[in-house]
Amino acid sequence: MRSILLAVCVFLLAVPKPFPVGALSYLRNRAKKCATLPDPVLSDILGPAFNSRYMSIDRPPVMEDEPIHGNGDGKRGVTNGLYPSFYVDENHAVELGNNPAWAVNHAVETDNPVLRKPRSAYNALLNDMGKESGSSRPIRGRGQNKPIAKPWECEGKIRWIDLGHEYFPRYLRTVECVKKSCWYGHYHCVPRSFTVKVLRRRTGECVPAEQLKNIGVDGLPGELRELWVWEERAVNFCCDCAAH
Repeated sequence: MRSILLAVCVFLLAVPKPFPVGALSYLRNRAKKCATLPDPVLSDILGPAFNSRYMSIDRPPVMEDEPIHGNGDGKRGVTNGLYPSFYVDENHAVELGNNPAWAVNHAVETDNPVLRKPRSAYNALLNDMGKESGSSRPIRGRGQNKPIAKPWECEGKIRWIDLGHEYFPRYLRTVECVKKSCWYGHYHCVPRSFTVKVLRRRTGECVPAEQLKNIGVDGLPGELRELWVWEERAVNFCCDCAAH
């Protein structure tokens, strides 16, 4: 009798246990590939958070931008002409188009006007920039065309950074401190920042397509779409000489 009970116990242990319904549903969703959201849909979601002064959906043709000097005195480097100026004065106020605010596609209608020009004009601008940089390059050792930084100033340069394919927009424009120290090495060059909002894709996570109907995305019953969330990121705008 004891051997029969032992055999029954071994048999019960060998039988696989069913997954809970919720766990099975989760595994199925993880196994399915999320359908991508096209750029026009992501642009609509981004809306007025898009700012072409600090963001770009496409890779900028020139990743390194102009140098900056000084600590907030307004004496900034001259823009290369490809993008809107990184800085504006205190009286800046510009109406962005004639369409009603709710009818504006910000990623299209308020993006960089230079890059929307005909391709021939755009290529000519890049060519002129190349000639100008070649002819005006200072002779090594003479320090021509380069302002002399004061001991309490921190030099910086405006450049584009690539956040990667998990972000929309993918490129952010920021200030990078050129020097690490200032005031004869006793203080540090510290970047100062403001924030912008971008979209970030959660890799491997999906949402039912019917949740996107309110933004005009249709889908079949049970179809899954990739999940995008908001993320706040820092954008450096200057470099200060500070103790910490």
